[in-house]
Amino acid sequence: MKKYVFAISMAVMIGLLGAGHGAAQDAKKMKSESMAMAGMKNSPHHSVMMAYRQNVLTFAKTLRDMSKSAQLEDAGLAREAFAEIKRGMERMNEIHQSHAGKMSAEMRDKMKPMMEKMQAGRAAKSEHVLALGRALEAATPNARELEIHANALVSQLEKMMPDMKMSMPDKKKM
Repeated sequence: MKKYVFAISMAVMIGLLGAGHGAAQDAKKMKSESMAMAGMKNSPHHSVMMAYRQNVLTFAKTLRDMSKSAQLEDAGLAREAFAEIKRGMERMNEIHQSHAGKMSAEMRDKMKPMMEKMQAGRAAKSEHVLALGRALEAATPNARELEIHANALVSQLEKMMPDMKMSMPDKKKM
Protein backbone atom coordinates (compact mmCIF):
# COMPACT_ATOMS: atom_id res chain seq x y z
CA MET A 1 0.00 0.00 0.00
CA LYS A 2 2.82 2.40 0.91
CA LYS A 3 4.53 1.60 -2.39
CA TYR A 4 1.30 2.30 -4.24
CA VAL A 5 0.82 5.70 -2.52
CA PHE A 6 4.50 6.52 -3.09
CA ALA A 7 4.26 5.64 -6.79
CA ILE A 8 1.14 7.77 -7.23
CA SER A 9 2.75 10.67 -5.36
CA MET A 10 5.84 10.47 -7.59
CA ALA A 11 3.70 10.34 -10.73
CA VAL A 12 1.76 13.42 -9.61
CA MET A 13 5.01 15.30 -8.79
CA ILE A 14 6.53 14.39 -12.14
CA GLY A 15 3.37 15.48 -13.86
CA LEU A 16 3.32 18.79 -12.02
CA LEU A 17 6.99 19.44 -12.72
CA GLY A 18 6.47 18.61 -16.38
CA ALA A 19 3.46 20.91 -16.57
CA GLY A 20 5.42 23.68 -14.87
CA HIS A 21 8.26 23.25 -17.34
CA GLY A 22 5.77 23.33 -20.22
CA ALA A 23 4.13 26.45 -18.82
CA ALA A 24 7.54 28.12 -18.53
CA GLN A 25 8.30 27.22 -22.13
CA ASP A 26 4.90 28.57 -23.19
CA ALA A 27 5.58 31.79 -21.28
CA LYS A 28 8.97 32.15 -23.02
CA LYS A 29 7.33 31.50 -26.39
CA MET A 30 4.58 34.06 -25.69
CA LYS A 31 7.16 36.63 -24.58
CA SER A 32 9.17 35.99 -27.74
CA GLU A 33 6.06 36.36 -29.89
CA SER A 34 4.97 39.55 -28.12
CA MET A 35 8.46 40.99 -28.63
CA ALA A 36 8.23 40.12 -32.32
CA MET A 37 4.79 41.79 -32.47
CA ALA A 38 6.14 44.88 -30.69
CA GLY A 39 8.96 45.06 -33.21
CA MET A 40 6.52 44.69 -36.06
CA LYS A 41 4.23 47.38 -34.66
CA ASN A 42 7.18 49.78 -34.57
CA SER A 43 8.19 49.07 -38.18
CA PRO A 44 7.69 51.70 -40.89
CA HIS A 45 5.55 49.20 -42.85
CA HIS A 46 3.13 48.94 -39.97
CA SER A 47 3.05 52.70 -39.37
CA VAL A 48 2.24 53.49 -43.00
CA MET A 49 -0.29 50.69 -43.22
CA MET A 50 -2.05 51.96 -40.09
CA ALA A 51 -2.12 55.46 -41.57
CA TYR A 52 -3.89 54.04 -44.64
CA ARG A 53 -6.20 52.10 -42.33
CA GLN A 54 -7.14 55.32 -40.54
CA ASN A 55 -7.75 57.04 -43.87
CA VAL A 56 -9.94 54.20 -45.15
CA LEU A 57 -11.81 54.14 -41.83
CA THR A 58 -12.49 57.87 -42.07
CA PHE A 59 -13.84 57.60 -45.63
CA ALA A 60 -15.91 54.51 -44.73
CA LYS A 61 -17.48 56.39 -41.81
CA THR A 62 -18.14 59.34 -44.10
CA LEU A 63 -19.81 57.12 -46.70
CA ARG A 64 -21.85 55.41 -43.97
CA ASP A 65 -22.98 58.77 -42.59
CA MET A 66 -23.81 60.10 -46.07
CA SER A 67 -26.17 57.19 -46.62
CA LYS A 68 -27.90 57.17 -43.22
CA SER A 69 -30.87 59.26 -44.33
CA ALA A 70 -31.98 56.40 -46.62
CA GLN A 71 -31.39 58.78 -49.49
CA LEU A 72 -28.00 59.68 -50.88
CA GLU A 73 -27.79 63.44 -51.50
CA ASP A 74 -24.69 63.40 -53.70
CA ALA A 75 -23.78 60.17 -55.47
CA GLY A 76 -20.71 61.86 -56.98
CA LEU A 77 -19.24 62.58 -53.54
CA ALA A 78 -20.11 59.06 -52.41
CA ARG A 79 -18.20 57.70 -55.41
CA GLU A 80 -15.21 59.92 -54.53
CA ALA A 81 -15.24 58.61 -50.96
CA PHE A 82 -15.44 55.07 -52.30
CA ALA A 83 -12.50 55.70 -54.66
CA GLU A 84 -10.38 56.69 -51.65
CA ILE A 85 -11.55 53.60 -49.73
CA LYS A 86 -10.60 51.38 -52.63
CA ARG A 87 -7.23 53.07 -53.16
CA GLY A 88 -6.39 52.87 -49.46
CA MET A 89 -7.32 49.19 -49.27
CA GLU A 90 -5.18 48.44 -52.33
CA ARG A 91 -2.21 50.28 -50.80
CA MET A 92 -2.64 48.43 -47.50
CA ASN A 93 -2.59 45.10 -49.35
CA GLU A 94 0.49 46.12 -51.35
CA ILE A 95 2.36 47.15 -48.20
CA HIS A 96 1.35 43.93 -46.47
CA GLN A 97 2.55 41.83 -49.41
CA SER A 98 5.83 43.73 -49.54
CA HIS A 99 6.42 43.28 -45.82
CA ALA A 100 5.40 39.61 -45.81
CA GLY A 101 7.77 38.97 -48.72
CA LYS A 102 10.69 40.22 -46.63
CA MET A 103 9.96 37.88 -43.71
CA SER A 104 12.13 34.84 -43.13
CA ALA A 105 10.54 31.42 -43.51
CA GLU A 106 10.93 30.91 -39.75
CA MET A 107 9.10 34.14 -38.98
CA ARG A 108 6.32 33.29 -41.46
CA ASP A 109 5.89 29.93 -39.69
CA LYS A 110 5.68 31.65 -36.30
CA MET A 111 3.20 34.18 -37.63
CA LYS A 112 1.09 31.67 -39.61
CA PRO A 113 -1.94 31.61 -37.26
CA MET A 114 -2.02 35.41 -37.09
CA MET A 115 -1.49 35.71 -40.86
CA GLU A 116 -4.43 33.37 -41.49
CA LYS A 117 -6.61 35.48 -39.20
CA MET A 118 -5.46 38.63 -41.02
CA GLN A 119 -6.22 37.01 -44.39
CA ALA A 120 -9.75 36.19 -43.26
CA GLY A 121 -10.20 39.81 -42.16
CA ARG A 122 -8.88 41.10 -45.49
CA ALA A 123 -11.30 38.82 -47.34
CA ALA A 124 -14.24 40.12 -45.30
CA LYS A 125 -13.22 43.75 -45.90
CA SER A 126 -12.77 43.05 -49.61
CA GLU A 127 -16.29 41.63 -49.87
CA HIS A 128 -17.74 44.84 -48.43
CA VAL A 129 -15.60 47.01 -50.70
CA LEU A 130 -16.81 45.02 -53.73
CA ALA A 131 -20.42 45.36 -52.56
CA LEU A 132 -19.97 49.13 -52.14
CA GLY A 133 -18.52 49.33 -55.65
CA ARG A 134 -21.45 47.42 -57.12
CA ALA A 135 -23.96 49.59 -55.27
CA LEU A 136 -22.30 52.78 -56.49
CA GLU A 137 -22.37 51.65 -60.13
CA ALA A 138 -26.12 52.30 -60.22
CA ALA A 139 -27.34 55.66 -61.53
CA THR A 140 -29.16 56.11 -58.22
CA PRO A 141 -27.30 54.06 -55.59
CA ASN A 142 -29.32 52.32 -52.90
CA ALA A 143 -28.46 54.31 -49.75
CA ARG A 144 -29.53 51.50 -47.41
CA GLU A 145 -27.20 49.03 -49.13
CA LEU A 146 -24.35 51.55 -48.95
CA GLU A 147 -24.98 52.13 -45.27
CA ILE A 148 -24.99 48.39 -44.50
CA HIS A 149 -21.69 47.68 -46.29
CA ALA A 150 -19.98 50.87 -45.15
CA ASN A 151 -20.96 50.12 -41.56
CA ALA A 152 -19.69 46.55 -41.86
CA LEU A 153 -16.41 47.85 -43.31
CA VAL A 154 -16.08 50.31 -40.42
CA SER A 155 -16.57 47.44 -37.97
CA GLN A 156 -13.96 45.30 -39.72
CA LEU A 157 -11.43 48.14 -39.78
CA GLU A 158 -11.99 48.91 -36.11
CA LYS A 159 -11.41 45.23 -35.23
CA MET A 160 -8.16 45.27 -37.17
CA MET A 161 -6.20 46.97 -34.40
CA PRO A 162 -8.59 47.56 -31.50
CA ASP A 163 -5.83 48.45 -29.04
CA MET A 164 -4.28 51.05 -31.31
CA LYS A 165 -5.73 54.53 -31.22
CA MET A 166 -4.42 56.87 -33.87
CA SER A 167 -4.95 60.42 -32.74
CA MET A 168 -6.79 62.80 -34.96
CA PRO A 169 -6.39 66.58 -34.64
CA ASP A 170 -8.91 68.09 -32.27
CA LYS A 171 -11.43 70.03 -34.39
CA LYS A 172 -12.12 72.44 -31.53
CA LYS A 173 -8.51 73.66 -31.52
CA MET A 174 -8.48 74.43 -35.23
